[in-house]
Amino acid sequence: MNLSSSLVILLIIIGIITFISSIILKYLRPSYIQSLTPKSGRLESITKIGTPGQVRDLFLAPSGSTLSIYIYCNSYVKTKTLGQDSEPIRILQLGNSLQLQLNPANKKIPSSTNLVVKTQGPTSDNEYIPIMDFPQQQWVHLCIVREGRRYTIFYNGRVAGSSRTKYFPTINSSPFIVGDQRLQGTFAFPKLAPIPYNLNDIKNDLQSSSDTRHKPYYLESSMNIFESFSFTCPKGIFCFSTKSQPNMNPLKLWKSPYA
Repeated sequence: MNLSSSLVILLIIIGIITFISSIILKYLRPSYIQSLTPKSGRLESITKIGTPGQVRDLFLAPSGSTLSIYIYCNSYVKTKTLGQDSEPIRILQLGNSLQLQLNPANKKIPSSTNLVVKTQGPTSDNEYIPIMDFPQQQWVHLCIVREGRRYTIFYNGRVAGSSRTKYFPTINSSPFIVGDQRLQGTFAFPKLAPIPYNLNDIKNDLQSSSDTRHKPYYLESSMNIFESFSFTCPKGIFCFSTKSQPNMNPLKLWKSPYA
């Protein structure tokens, strides 16, 4: 066997190994992500997700990490109506290490929606990463990817903001909290992974867990986004209601003065 033949065989072997590795990474990489409980809840109720141990082992992993959650925000207090001294509205929080906030109008804060990271600077100040305004009245697949000092935020598979903090983030294992009393809406399927997801990973997760409008599959009946509202049927108008109107027997004849 001459040198050229050996080189061709070596290149073929390298190509096969590369192809197999790409397939393995594509289909096995998303299995790192771990679903947390509770799987759903209301935004106006402050809900603790998972345990401090899960946050420590999954999101605070040295190699980087990913936070994934579906959020449907019906409405929130307009930040323009909040005074400069008002507390920001918290969408989610990981202890005092990380918060996704809606902030009041303040020249010292870069935008109305920010990812706030507590860092190990000389004065332990918070660092603000400005991101796009959080959408209302639609499902949002929110992903926060941490790679060292860089944080990248995705809305439905699209980058909403990305920046590197000046100092290293503070590490603490407090629980994952979702919601604020000034919010209205629903969250579903919170997940953490001890690796930083790339764009393909995020899109695969989005496509496999939601429909074309990004509504997550297999929502429980208790997660109806309209459950916090009550509807009253006006007097004299026939209303369709599964609670008040029994199912009609298909063999029963309607009685009418015109029959």
